[in-house]
Amino acid sequence: MAKRKAISNKVRFEVFKRDSFKCQYCGASAPDVLLQVDHIKPVKEGGTNDLSNLITSCFTCNSGKGARALSDKSEVEKQRKQLEELNERREQLKMMMHWREELLKLEDEKVNYIKERFEQLASCTITEFGAKSLAKIIKKYPINVVLDAVEVSASQYLRQDPKGGYTTESRNKAFDYISRICAIKLREQQNPDLGELYYIRGILRNRLHYVDDRKSIQWLKEAYQLGKTIEELKDIALSVNNWTEFREIMEQIVRY
Repeated sequence: MAKRKAISNKVRFEVFKRDSFKCQYCGASAPDVLLQVDHIKPVKEGGTNDLSNLITSCFTCNSGKGARALSDKSEVEKQRKQLEELNERREQLKMMMHWREELLKLEDEKVNYIKERFEQLASCTITEFGAKSLAKIIKKYPINVVLDAVEVSASQYLRQDPKGGYTTESRNKAFDYISRICAIKLREQQNPDLGELYYIRGILRNRLHYVDDRKSIQWLKEAYQLGKTIEELKDIALSVNNWTEFREIMEQIVRY
């Protein structure tokens, strides 16, 4: 009878590493189960501690197999297929992890690109907290929508200070409004006419001393749904002299 030799920790580690720390019989992995090194050909039948004769097994599978050699052809074929499936799962897992790492890199690149563009437009440096806020926006909206929103927000809200730079207040406002503009732009893409209604509200903002943003867009939407054309609503915005006049006309149209 062959004398059993102890398997060194180095060899055990090499076997576990080769088998990705998974039982090659049932697929269970550490730390869910206790792993052992099993002899494919039992020591009592001449099996050695050579790596080719060693395999990772969980305690349950190793105890159940005992000294039975894998001699039955159907059992060997079954285990061969199981091993092939396990190896394929390992490879797919590696590919998934690589794919995930590449996605994370891409997300970082997107954040840096948007961050650098805003910094360029606003002549400022975005903090780490601000970068995290941008990351959340980029996860929520397509990159082209976010980029457009940055351009629009910078053009609408940045205001120069007496020294020729931009005021801190206007920078903060331009940054804070990026997410809101993204939401509006996404709605505009889904409903092109909605963009025209926001444009009409912009006319009111530019012409009138006071405009209730929420009420004005609400009335414009309702009037449009009731049959008023974009041109008719645009004419109203260009003709009214104050908010009260606009409100009276719109309330009459929507019958408030």
